[in-house]
Amino acid sequence: FDLGANFYPGTVHPRGHLLLEEFRLDPWPVWRYRLGALTLTRTLFVAREAGATVVEYRLEGGNARLELRPLIAGRDFHALVTANDVVSPRADAEAGRITYAPYPGIPPLVLSHSGGEWCDTGDWYHQMVYPREAELGLDDREDLFCPGVLSASLEADVTWRLACATRPVEVEEAELWREAERERREEAARRGRRAAARAPQFEELGARLALAADDFLVERDGAMSIIAGYPWFADWGRDAMISIPGLCLATGRLDEAAAVLRAYAAHIRDGLIPNRFPDYGGEVPPDHYNAADASLWFVEAVGALADAGGDVASLWPAVSAILDGYRHGTRYGIGIDDDGLVVQGEEGVQLTWMDAKVDGWVVTPRAGKAVEINALWYNALHRAARLAGALGADPTPYESLARRAGEAFEAFWYEDGGYLYDVIDPMGRPDPALRPNQLLAVSLPHSPLDGARARRVVDAVERSLLVPLGVRTLSPDDPAYQGDYAGDRYTRDEAYHQGTAWPWLLGPLAAAWRRVHGGGARARERIGAILRDVEAHMEEFGLGHVAEVVAGDPPHRPGGCFAQAWSCAEALRILQLL
Repeated sequence: FDLGANFYPGTVHPRGHLLLEEFRLDPWPVWRYRLGALTLTRTLFVAREAGATVVEYRLEGGNARLELRPLIAGRDFHALVTANDVVSPRADAEAGRITYAPYPGIPPLVLSHSGGEWCDTGDWYHQMVYPREAELGLDDREDLFCPGVLSASLEADVTWRLACATRPVEVEEAELWREAERERREEAARRGRRAAARAPQFEELGARLALAADDFLVERDGAMSIIAGYPWFADWGRDAMISIPGLCLATGRLDEAAAVLRAYAAHIRDGLIPNRFPDYGGEVPPDHYNAADASLWFVEAVGALADAGGDVASLWPAVSAILDGYRHGTRYGIGIDDDGLVVQGEEGVQLTWMDAKVDGWVVTPRAGKAVEINALWYNALHRAARLAGALGADPTPYESLARRAGEAFEAFWYEDGGYLYDVIDPMGRPDPALRPNQLLAVSLPHSPLDGARARRVVDAVERSLLVPLGVRTLSPDDPAYQGDYAGDRYTRDEAYHQGTAWPWLLGPLAAAWRRVHGGGARARERIGAILRDVEAHMEEFGLGHVAEVVAGDPPHRPGGCFAQAWSCAEALRILQLL
């Protein structure tokens, strides 16, 4: 069996994929190959407690010899490798174990196995082509180093194992790891089913979403954090705060929610949480605080944790510091104007969630008073007033600011369109572009809109922006609309928030729809239709996950990260709206 697959232009070699008879998730990846009377089953799972990835081979119908060639990159997810003479040429081999450190300063790769022979080769495999990167206009060629070949004898009906880790492990314990991993997954599934308790028809969707949610909760420097998306993002403040209600609260993980909030609270500077943490750890640099909304999402996440019964007393100083920062003014021109609304903006800096930037060009700068930031500000003030009262602090300053912001929010109403302006620029000019950001003025717990206007907002968004699996970022009627999310980085970033649809926005849409239409049978049917689209999608792109974006135009092809935290989180939160 030659089961590798090296990609060259116009060529796939070797062709072991032609022997593939079946692939399934059971509950982890399982491949079954057939060649004549022989059947080979390969299973892969990650043993979290052991910190190892386990690959198992089992042969039926006879005996065979297995040869494995590890192809090593030895890099992070931001770079590619070309052939060089810096790579270590040899691995250290002993009975049942191979240790290989390709470059100084990175952890070694330790391969613990069920027995076999190691032969040093020191071969470079040149010009591996990555089709997905090629499609996205990214660097798509890489040279990988093969330090040697591991040969093993496979006997019929006997499982042979390989455990990949950064330290020696006992591969014989793989059965225990397998059971621990199965129990972890079953517990996640139970949490997901409980999240869907009011909608039994979506219990299995809840189970799958809760299992996906586990993949985003990680540790950073001894603290808890949330990965924004795989394979390209690390942990981002805005994404983490939006994700907490779905990933953690909907699944009953209140302690993890509090831990993530404490991690960000520890890094508040001038009333702002980090927009992102450095990829390689260390102190957060000043330019990583470039978000005008992430800190307000922090306040909402604290309020949601309190609603769920969590202890938020230790987080109150952070909430107070954030609102003081906005009230007195902070970095990047973020602060409240004379009318009580939040204004923000600095040339060349992207501060809202519509943050695409290419070679210094901010695609959607949105400087001034952005509608969703002011909806978040109004909501945060009400959240703070309620928290202050519960914790023995004075709620009066927050109540007063909320009244001012609520009265001034009238400036966003676009009567001719029947919806909210997206931005009022620094010169006081309103932008009538029909975007989904206005949904937050309806979906958040505290809304500055009356019922009639709230309904018109939801109707306008649903009519022009809703597509299967997402909400467009701009109306197709707008001259700046971009309906396809494809091509090189420049083309994709130009479309990122100019028509591309986002699954995470389904959460605000569903919550807003329920608020204006009530929670009756019609609402359950409408929200259920959204979830059925999510359910179908989890079989088509990143198996078991929800994508980052989908194209605005049919057939609404998914793109971006194949697994996105807030896409998964908002689907979980929608389950609780039924």
